[in-house]
Amino acid sequence: MSSSQKSLKQENEPKINIFVFINILFFLILINAFSVDNQLSLTIGDLIVSIPDKVYSSIIWSTAIGLISRILCGQLGNEFKYFLIFLRQKYQLPACRAFSQHMNKDPRIDPKKIKNYLPNLPTEPDEQNRVWYTLYKVHEDKPSVLNAHRNFLLMREIASLSFIFLITFGPSSFVFASSLKLCISYMIGLSIIFFLVSQAARNYSIQFVTNVLAEESAK
Repeated sequence: MSSSQKSLKQENEPKINIFVFINILFFLILINAFSVDNQLSLTIGDLIVSIPDKVYSSIIWSTAIGLISRILCGQLGNEFKYFLIFLRQKYQLPACRAFSQHMNKDPRIDPKKIKNYLPNLPTEPDEQNRVWYTLYKVHEDKPSVLNAHRNFLLMREIASLSFIFLITFGPSSFVFASSLKLCISYMIGLSIIFFLVSQAARNYSIQFVTNVLAEESAK
């Protein structure tokens, strides 16, 4: 991993931690949403004792599930993360189609200039990825490239976490929450978040590829 990529990951870490915290907090609210409604028959004294106990226990479970989810996400390899985002088993990264597809769709890029710099443009996906990477190393410190790379790395990690939360917080809600309808709505909400974040990661990945080509074209 390059030093620039490490630096971008470090910059993204606070935002990722905030995303994890928000999900833990939302799950905590979900499983306590009906705690008072389900105990209306209790006396005030019983409520004072029972509700804090439920809240303390739910805080422990919510935090534990959140931390386990974070650990599980760390076990996912990049190949699997790319599969979640791009839904491809081979040639997942958009750089594999940098010259055959994305170069011709961005008005900032002059294909003739690119062909002047690279007379023998690759057509094979893996070769396109390799050639694009050599261009990336030339322009990696350009603001447009750095910004797109940072956004892609951020959305990649959040998409992976969204998937993990879907399979950890989602089923756990049926165990801890008291409303089936609320749990189903929660699962649908987690699925929508995963879909939207994955789409954002795909968009940023293409932007990352085309920004490199645009910088090369502008030389």
